[in-house]
Amino acid sequence: EDGGTETFSVVLTSQPDANVTIDLSSSDTTEGTLSKSVLIFSPTSWKNPQEVEITGVDDSQDDGDVPYSIITAPAISSDSNYEGMNAMDVLVTNVDDDGIGIYVTPFSGLVTTEDGGTDTFSVVLNSQPISDVTIGLSSSDTTEGTISKSSLTFTAANWNISQTVTIICIDDKEVDGDITYTIITAAATSADPAYDGLNAIDITVTNLDDDQLEFKVFFPVFNSE
Repeated sequence: EDGGTETFSVVLTSQPDANVTIDLSSSDTTEGTLSKSVLIFSPTSWKNPQEVEITGVDDSQDDGDVPYSIITAPAISSDSNYEGMNAMDVLVTNVDDDGIGIYVTPFSGLVTTEDGGTDTFSVVLNSQPISDVTIGLSSSDTTEGTISKSSLTFTAANWNISQTVTIICIDDKEVDGDITYTIITAAATSADPAYDGLNAIDITVTNLDDDQLEFKVFFPVFNSE
């Protein structure tokens, strides 16, 4: 599926009395196409092999390695020896280059700050699903950070478009130091069995504290007469 090609050759085994025409077609044009759809052998060119190139077709689905055939139709010729002769079909396998996966970037090193600083991460699928894929999102500590979206849905149309989520800090008034928490990606739900239950990596975030201990000294006031 990454553009690989393969070739085969066709040649007659004896000289015909007239032209011999052989039509070619792919049994699955979503997996492979041909450089030529027809071959013609004449009484003078019959012994010259004719080469045909097969090109793999790339799809976006994780459909595995798919076998298909290059169909050689019965020959057409006014030479009765070749008329209707049907050569063997050519068997081909198109090797898949897609894999099931949910990519989260970045999934660590994110930082929010209690003084209003935010951070973001993105999620995208690695291959086209056959049904909508929904991923729930939540914060492990909503006292430190929340998120702009509670779920993401990917369809067959937008599966390869990254969706960005903003992490929003929560400012407390406690001197509690820098707190690390997690944005939890729930297991995906989908009617596509390949994606249903697939669980992406969780995201690690640190919320930087902006509070400091302060000491106040009060001096008594003496009234003197």
